[in-house]
Order: sequence, then structure tokens, then C-alpha cells
Amino acid sequence: MNNLLNRWRNADPAFKAFLLGVFFLGINAGVLSAAFNNYLNDSFHLTSQQRGFLEFPREIPGFLVLFMAGLLAAFPVRKWAILTSLLTAVGVAGLGFMSPSYNMMVVWMLLWSAGSHLFMTVESVMGLRFAKEGAHGRKLGQISGMTNFAAISGAGFVWAVAKIAGPAIYRWSFFAAALASLASAFLFARMEKGGEEAAPGGKRFVFRWKYKWYYLLNIIFGARKQIFLTFAPWVLVTVYGASPALMAALALAAAAAGVVFRQAFGALVDRVGERKMLAADAVILLGVCAGFGFSSFRPLLYFLFILDNLMFAARIARTTYLNKIVESKADLSPTISLGVTLDHALSMSVPAAGGLLWAAYGYKSVFMVASLLSVAGFLTALALNDGRGKAAAPAAPQPVTPD
Repeated sequence: MNNLLNRWRNADPAFKAFLLGVFFLGINAGVLSAAFNNYLNDSFHLTSQQRGFLEFPREIPGFLVLFMAGLLAAFPVRKWAILTSLLTAVGVAGLGFMSPSYNMMVVWMLLWSAGSHLFMTVESVMGLRFAKEGAHGRKLGQISGMTNFAAISGAGFVWAVAKIAGPAIYRWSFFAAALASLASAFLFARMEKGGEEAAPGGKRFVFRWKYKWYYLLNIIFGARKQIFLTFAPWVLVTVYGASPALMAALALAAAAAGVVFRQAFGALVDRVGERKMLAADAVILLGVCAGFGFSSFRPLLYFLFILDNLMFAARIARTTYLNKIVESKADLSPTISLGVTLDHALSMSVPAAGGLLWAAYGYKSVFMVASLLSVAGFLTALALNDGRGKAAAPAAPQPVTPD
């Protein structure tokens, strides 16, 4: 503990301010991950098909991240962070207090989604810039672990409120989430100039063939992510009757495990390389798909739900891989933003298609199709050159010429 405190005291003040801001924004994420699906089910009584189609508007801001980043390119990423917190705060407050109809709910959801998706670029760029050479995965793991630690507070709040608030659970939960987002905006605004200089916005747009595997990894992840963000909790809520308290407990368990897991994942990326870690992620995804497709044993499904949440840490490996191959550090922000946009090009369509597939053939068919993504992800991971292949052959001896 003393060692941890000493490391905190000696840390870069800009990084400490950023990490605290991440903590409060993570509380917001924890509340929404625990309560949003039950909120939709209890407040608007959506069918599985309607739930799938709702992901289209929710993911539009993710698709537009590239364009938002272009508009903000003249500003340092520190100011992007402030904007993300404010958008999130307004959107979540609207969900809780100004959503008398489905259409109004969608408006506030778009604001919340815009903030949370833009922060994906902020988190990655700032994490890379604060990291020491050779420890990029570890630094991103620390930031991701802090997000999970904060999510424990958010999910724990929902779990506690679910016991006492009754129908008012969503207002109390979303109010707390909005306050946490405002606190994060305040902390990001207090970051010292060192952090601002460390992370300029960069160029407006970058597309290079050299980054093709990074783009493809994001496309595959976009499809995989939305299937499990949308349909795994929806299966638990609508097929197995999971209550808000249970969903909060699962989110709490995933966040608690993620505090350690994501930091370990980041350190392991630095040690063994992105190729092996992304291949392992693909194999685990295949097991998760098989579990949801063939098993009705609830404890196993709960475990797989938590495991899949943990494996979202694979984003660390994608980011560090890009950092290794990038031609210029100015390419980072626009390339990560393009990755988010490609991710969400799939995210907008996959849930709607999954909803139709569910309606026609049942929910298990969705996970059977998702298993194909694990194969695509595995093959892509094998194609990566993360600099940890065979050691370079020794140089051939030079012929000796007589004087």
C-alpha cells in the first residue's frame, strides 16, 4: 500500500488529474451498464426486435467519431475530454428526467452516446502519450482498470438503490451518473498544461494501407461487441428473467474482476505481444458463443457474460499495435477515431440484423452467427506483425578482401 501511495505522489500531476476524471466518468459507465437494459424494458416495454433496432441510433455517434474528431482537431485532446463529460452528463440527466416518450429518450440517448464514444479516442490517445516507451499496454491497462474500479461504484449504487427506490430507481441512478460526469469535466479542466501539450488533436483525417489490419480488427470487434452488448444482457433479462439487482451484480462482478484483469492484460500485451493476445481473445469469444448458443445453465451464462466483458480489454492490444506501426504520432488521434467509426459502421447494422434473426429463428441463432466472428478475428490476429516474430537472422559475414 505504501508503495502504491508513493507511486501516486510521484506521478505526473496531469496524469493524476486525468486518471481521477476517468474514475468519475467510469462511475457513469457503471450506472448505465447496470441499469440501461432494464430501464428500456420497464419504461418502454421493447420487443427483442425493437431493442435490436434501437442500437442503430445509439451507435450513430460512434460512426460519426471520425467527423467529430476532424472538427475538434485544432483543439488539444484535453478539451475533447471536457466535452465528452459534458455531453454525457446532459444526456444521462435527460434519460432520467426528460424522457416522457420513446422519441425524447432517443434524443438524450444520442447525447450520452456522443460523449461516451468520443471518449474512446481520448482515452487511447492520452494513455499512449502518458506511457513510457515499452510500457504502453501497462499504462492503457491502468486507465482501463481505473474505469472498471469506478464502474464498481456505479453498478454498486444501482444495486443498492434497487433495494429501496422501487420505480424511482432509474431517476436516482441517472442523476448520480450525471453528477459523476460533471465531476469528471471539472477534473479534466484542471489538467495542467503538460498533459495538454502531450496530446494534441493531430490531423483531421488519415487513411493508410499500412494500417489495414488495425482497421479490420476494429470492424470485427464492432460486430462482436454489439452482439454481446445488445443481446447477451437482453437474453438474461427477457429469457431468464434477470432483475435490475442481478444485472447490477453481474456488472459489479465484471468491473471488480476488470480492475485487476485489465491491468494484467495490458502488462501481458507488453510482454508477449498483440498477436498472441488477440488470437487468445478470438478463441475465448468462440467459447462464449458456444455457451450462449447451447447452454441454459444460468451460472455458466452469468460467468460467460462477465468473461466477455473482461475480454473487451482486447482494445488495449489493438491500440498498442497501432502505436507500433504508426508512421507519425500525429496519425494516432485520427486513426483511432477512424477505427471507432469503422467499429460502429458494423455496430449500427448488426443489432438490427440480430433482432430480425432472433425473431425468425430464436436467440441462439444470433450467437451461432457470432461464432463466425471469432474465426475471422483469429485469422486476422495471425496476420499481425507485432515485432515479436522470429528473431532477425544474423548478418552474413562480409568477405575479407586483401589489402
